Amino acid sequence: MFRSQKVLEIITYLLSMNNNKMEKLKLIKELYLIDRLSIEETNMSITGDEYFSLPHGPILSNTLNILNDIQNKNEWAEYLEIEPPYTIKLLKPFNNGMLSKKDMEYIKSISEKYSSWTASQLRNYTHTLPEWKEPFGSNKKIHFTDIMKALDKDEDEIKEAKEEYKNICELYESLGILQ
Repeated sequence: MFRSQKVLEIITYLLSMNNNKMEKLKLIKELYLIDRLSIEETNMSITGDEYFSLPHGPILSNTLNILNDIQNKNEWAEYLEIEPPYTIKLLKPFNNGMLSKKDMEYIKSISEKYSSWTASQLRNYTHTLPEWKEPFGSNKKIHFTDIMKALDKDEDEIKEAKEEYKNICELYESLGILQ
């Protein structure tokens, strides 16, 4: 389940480790890799977003849509702005305590690992990930199970992750936590 406030907190934390701004393409790639690392280690996404293959590699769909809408003064515009041509700049931190220590470790790990990489290098790297499929100018859904299979997870792990995700969604719904 996508939770925009948690993703905003992830983004502002990531930007704070990168001089408060990043090229949008690099930011999107690192966000995908952060989620992928979480799936690799815990069988769970930290963003709850949906994944798609786009011509520039895999993306977090809802996240990219919200980032693309910042110029229309959406809910993230108080914290982020787009600096022409394609830089996301942190205006002020957003911290509502949704990030666990482990979440912050994933963010820091990916940020440090790819700190010297350009956006183009990250784009090219994400094209080598087995779950990314050439969309030929369009987009293709990447299913959570595609990522898990690419990470060599077995069918039992995939089944368990799906069940845990279903239970978390039901819990959030019962508590009225949708975003």
